[in-house]
Amino acid sequence: MDAEPNPEASEKPGWPSAILAMVGVVVSLTYLANLTAGIIEIPDNLPIVGNMDEVFFSGVLFASLARLGINLPVGQRRVLIPVEPKRSDGNQK
Repeated sequence: MDAEPNPEASEKPGWPSAILAMVGVVVSLTYLANLTAGIIEIPDNLPIVGNMDEVFFSGVLFASLARLGINLPVGQRRVLIPVEPKRSDGNQK
């Protein structure tokens, strides 16, 4: 019959995924470091399109770091646990 998915198996990246994430980190950091002094990249003075390349490579960087298990405070979800208020008579459910 159908086996239930293992949540731990999907959390740990395999070696191909880890290598791809490391390549993503290196490529995005190299691009964001602007080593070509703006010759290869899209000029930033173009309206709207000029900054989209930096946004894209920043997203690649954050996704690659998250895939490697390095979670930055950017975009993390907060899990709120509801707390029941104390009853006035002192009894809890």
